[in-house]
Amino acid sequence: MSVSKRLAVAAGILSLVLAPATAASAAAAAAPNEQDTRFLRAAHQSNVAEIAGGRIAQQKGQSQQVKDLGARFVADHTRLDQAVRQTAQALDVELPDAPNAEQRALARRYEAASAGEFDALFVATQMDAHMKAMRLGETELAEGSDPAAKKVAQDAAPVIRGHHTSLDEAAAALDLPDRIDTGTGGAADTGTGMLAGGLVAVGLLFVAGALFYLRRNAVATR
Repeated sequence: MSVSKRLAVAAGILSLVLAPATAASAAAAAAPNEQDTRFLRAAHQSNVAEIAGGRIAQQKGQSQQVKDLGARFVADHTRLDQAVRQTAQALDVELPDAPNAEQRALARRYEAASAGEFDALFVATQMDAHMKAMRLGETELAEGSDPAAKKVAQDAAPVIRGHHTSLDEAAAALDLPDRIDTGTGGAADTGTGMLAGGLVAVGLLFVAGALFYLRRNAVATR
């Protein structure tokens, strides 16, 4: 056997030996960590819930501002969810079939709300939902490992912040109680329990104020 043939055979054997290790290394590099998986699943549920809530707002909203918010949520979260689903498919992450129990219960509240209380209920609860979505994305950016999953969170952040700003404006138009500006758009510092507790307290105060508004409105219309 000539020298060139012997070299070709050796190269072939070497490639067969190295191929499994190379494939395993590539698979390990592409595998998302637990945080990436949690993020993609939760982001998908959040998007699906926002799309459903937005459609209800388009139908039941009393003010044009709330109807427009509903349409915007449907369009934006449909686009955001497309990126989530594409990334999950590429990373072999199985996504839930439906929103979580809390999100489904909120949709039922929207369906059951009277015309007079819907707008205030929608705005108050959507502010809370978007604060959670912002915290979800910030946690992924801080703790995720997969570049594609982190890009989904990074691209979604300005969209969700924009929704939150518009909800603030809607709350002012509806004369709901003012919110306290946290300086982070409602996003929690993952390393600071005190800040997280403060955000929860702010959220509870806001929801309590919204409920007071609803009760006052109901009494006034009797």
